[in-house]
Amino acid sequence: MCLPMLSISRYILYLFIIVNYGYSLGTQFLSVPSSAIELAFGPSPLFGSLTVNNPALLRSPTQGVAMNVSYGSWLNNISNSSFSLSSKLGRGNIGFNMRHMGVSDLELRSNRPTDDPLATFSSSSFAVATSYSQTYGAITVGATIRYILIQLYTENVSGMTFDAGITRAFGKNIDLGFSILNTGFINNTDSYNPTLPLRFLSALSYQFPRSKWGHKICLSAEQSSLVDGIIIRAASETKFEKFDLRFGTQTSKEVTVVSGGFGIQLGLLNFHYGIQIGSQHLGLPQMLDISIKLP
Repeated sequence: MCLPMLSISRYILYLFIIVNYGYSLGTQFLSVPSSAIELAFGPSPLFGSLTVNNPALLRSPTQGVAMNVSYGSWLNNISNSSFSLSSKLGRGNIGFNMRHMGVSDLELRSNRPTDDPLATFSSSSFAVATSYSQTYGAITVGATIRYILIQLYTENVSGMTFDAGITRAFGKNIDLGFSILNTGFINNTDSYNPTLPLRFLSALSYQFPRSKWGHKICLSAEQSSLVDGIIIRAASETKFEKFDLRFGTQTSKEVTVVSGGFGIQLGLLNFHYGIQIGSQHLGLPQMLDISIKLP
C-alpha cells in the first residue's frame, strides 16, 4: 500500500512541477497579461483602463456600464480569457472581473517509458475580483480584492489576494503611478505548496502636447518575487481619431520581450489586438478584446 501511494504522490508532484514551470500556470497566472491592451503595452501601473496592474486605473462611463471581453493564448498555447464590468458608484468607480487560464491534454506518466500515458487531465487557474477607485483632485487611489482557485488533476488550492495602487497627475502632461499586487494568502496541500507572486510596479508617463495626433510614452519598473532583479519596460501609445497604435518592450536578466497592438472604434464597439514576441521562444501570445458601453 505504501509503495503505490508513494508513486502516486511522486506523479502528482512531478505534474505540479510541469504545470508551474513548463506551462506557466499555478499562481504565476496572476502575473500574465489578461487583455490585449496589457499584452501590447506590457504590465504598467499607468496604461489601460482595467485594474490588473493598478486598481487606480479603473475607469467607467458617466452613465451605463462598460463591458470588456478578452480572449487569446499565452505561452505553450495556454488559453487565456477574461470578462470585466465597470460603472459609477457614488463619486468613484466599481469594477468586477473574472479571468481564466487553462491547458488540456496533459499526460500522467510514470518514470518507466510507455507508449500510452496512465491518464490525461487538464489544469486551470481561475480568479474573480472586485475593485474600487476614486479621484481626489490630482490623485486617484484604488483597491482590489480577489479570490483565486487553481485546479490540477484531483487537487485544488484557493486563496485571497489584495492589490492597492495610486496615480498622481502633474499638470496635463505628466503622470506618476505606483501599485503593489498580490499580497494575501493561499492554502496548500501535502504535495503542493504555492506562493503568491508579490509585485511592486512604478511608472512615469509623458503626454505630448495636443495636436492632430495624440502621443504618450511611459517608462516603468517592476520588482517581482518571481524574477531575479528588476524588470524595465518602455511603452508608447499613438492615437488618431478612432484608431490607437501601441508598442512596448521589456527586459530583465533572462528575458527580452517586444510587444505591440492596435485598437479601433466602430460605433458602440471597440476592438483591441495585442501580440508579444519573447526571447524564450515558447510561443506567440496573442489576445483580442471587445468592449462596449451598455445602457
